[in-house]
Amino acid sequence: MSTMEAISGLMANSNNIDVVSNNIANASTIGFKSSTPSFFDIVSNSFCSNKIIGSGVGISNIRQNFSNGILIQTGRNLDLGIVQDGFFRVLNPKGYIYYTRNGQFVLDKDKNIVNMEGMYLTGQNRFDLKNDLNNISKLEPINLKKSEILKTKPTSIIELNADLIEKANSTNTITGSDDDISNTEINNITIYDQDGKDKNINISINKSDNEWILKVESNDENSADNEKINEKIHLKFNSEGKLISDSSVPIKLKNFKNLALDIKCNLKKSENSDNTIELSQNGYPEGFLKSFEILNNGEIIGEYTNQRTEKIGQIFLSKFVNPEKLKPESGNIWSATQEAGNENIGIAGDKGFGVMISKTLESSNVDLNKELINMIVAQRNYQSSAQAFKTEDKIISTLVNLK
Repeated sequence: MSTMEAISGLMANSNNIDVVSNNIANASTIGFKSSTPSFFDIVSNSFCSNKIIGSGVGISNIRQNFSNGILIQTGRNLDLGIVQDGFFRVLNPKGYIYYTRNGQFVLDKDKNIVNMEGMYLTGQNRFDLKNDLNNISKLEPINLKKSEILKTKPTSIIELNADLIEKANSTNTITGSDDDISNTEINNITIYDQDGKDKNINISINKSDNEWILKVESNDENSADNEKINEKIHLKFNSEGKLISDSSVPIKLKNFKNLALDIKCNLKKSENSDNTIELSQNGYPEGFLKSFEILNNGEIIGEYTNQRTEKIGQIFLSKFVNPEKLKPESGNIWSATQEAGNENIGIAGDKGFGVMISKTLESSNVDLNKELINMIVAQRNYQSSAQAFKTEDKIISTLVNLK
């Protein structure tokens, strides 16, 4: 072995020790990916065509291992782990994009979701939820401050779903006032005006004089103006029990615009069934964000004080054709390179993207037992190269001292 061969062995094995040492040092780093050096032999030219002379060893590249680490349960909403492919896309304060598997996020003073280095997690906010994956420039820092208040939505539709039962042997001859007839009534149905104030109304359905009458009434003592309404709607059905009268009836109330009652009724003949009525409305008062959770597809769901739940954000994942060619940067992040290929953005769980698991963190994928063995092997190889260098040095000294 020549001096250059011994030196190449020292350099290559020194780099190997550095790589293994880095793996061991980051065995507890969240989202860390281990690396392995690739060695290659060096062959020198020979004057004799049938002789191949080795000239040492080198390291061609450092291969990154992107296999999954184990998910650790943490219980924190903003701790996110990824199973399979994908990276969190983060933006530093200078506007540079990086990628990470470290899902330790917090809220900063402005309610941005940031990692431990203060980089912003990117995605879409509540008012931009169009899932436009073809326009990366539309991705922005996710900010929960934009969703702190859920504005009032005034009621515009009251929807009534009813199955009305007519006794099979009924003669359909009923006399007397409405009050003489048993009825199905829903009390204290709450609707909301443009200012978010609630108003209680009653809806009842009665059968009288061979017809069904729907009543909408209000005598709301809690209302500031104590406004009263008394609407009567005559329901007509065909021979098959289908509603043929108006299915949408406007209701005039102060401080309500375009309020309507949508009626979906069927008439059935039965001896043993009772009338059933389901009622819903599409308004709600102002609410304030009190908590949120992140789903496996990256949706951020907010819960408000008015009992509403709303999608307030969307986290996207990025992936690359050749992630091993991403450039490692300080802070357990990577930057894009041409060799890694184009960035693909998608929703967790869709089209080859991994699943996002909240309240977990991905541990390092370093196998400590394996790395400790690799360290022993690397040290022995380094010592062998050092011994070869010493031997070569003695040979040279002997030759120099020849007389």
